[in-house]
Amino acid sequence: MSKCKGCGITLQSIDKTKLGYTPKIENIYCERCFKTINYNKEVKIDDLDNAKIINKINKYAAYVFFITDLFSLNEKVIEAFKQIKSKKILVINKMDLIPNNLKLEHLKENIQRVYEIDADIYFISVKRRINLSLIHNLILENKTILLAGETSSGKSSLINEILGINLTTSKYSNTTLDFIKLNYMETTIYDSPGLSLNKEKKNIDNINVVVKNLNKDFVYTINDLKIKGEGSLTMYLPNKETVLSKKEDTPLDKEYVLDKNDLILLEGGFIYISKANIKCNKDLEIRNSIIK
Repeated sequence: MSKCKGCGITLQSIDKTKLGYTPKIENIYCERCFKTINYNKEVKIDDLDNAKIINKINKYAAYVFFITDLFSLNEKVIEAFKQIKSKKILVINKMDLIPNNLKLEHLKENIQRVYEIDADIYFISVKRRINLSLIHNLILENKTILLAGETSSGKSSLINEILGINLTTSKYSNTTLDFIKLNYMETTIYDSPGLSLNKEKKNIDNINVVVKNLNKDFVYTINDLKIKGEGSLTMYLPNKETVLSKKEDTPLDKEYVLDKNDLILLEGGFIYISKANIKCNKDLEIRNSIIK
């Protein structure tokens, strides 16, 4: 049976409620991809099984390009990357969003050190077509390539740009539903379904950098976090968050002491904190800073 050229799912014309439906079996796109491509319409589906996707990736004798971006890096992303047993590289997309004062070689060394990974790291921008020639050369040097990564990381967009084809891409999650096999010159390329690692993450297409010097007499509120100290905050945020300050403190259950650490935000982005205490009612992900 034929597969959808956009998401890789097997096409069927019997049940509208199931994936792969198309009113005419000879169509090249399923109805979901057709609506996404032509009307930018989201058709929601349940998250795919991450473990099954990674297990299938590991069955391919392929050189894996794991796609993410600097402002989505967190423990779950790195854990998924480490579960891939094949030869692999970490490809950091959206490098056009990285501020100029953050040097790429320094970032690369810090990411490898903080997350304890030996794999090489490449910085690219699919949107701006930066460093795509490096990826193209790697593709040509290897017989089998597989693209993996979190949903909406830019895997299909990267293939489209390099190969000049039209896999379905969108700002919505789970665009690619099954493994898609492509032949390019003497290389076989597989696009894999995106891993669902963080339901709270927003689509990151912009980063605002906000610097805030702390005052020991004030408590600064960012969302539901209370921050107090004498250091500074450098915030890399996917939107314009408002930082409020209050004189009174608020009783909260959990407290963290940060000293040259990054606070990872679930919605995307992070905050470098030179020295401060954070109070909140939830567990936070904190790492040794990758920018210092």
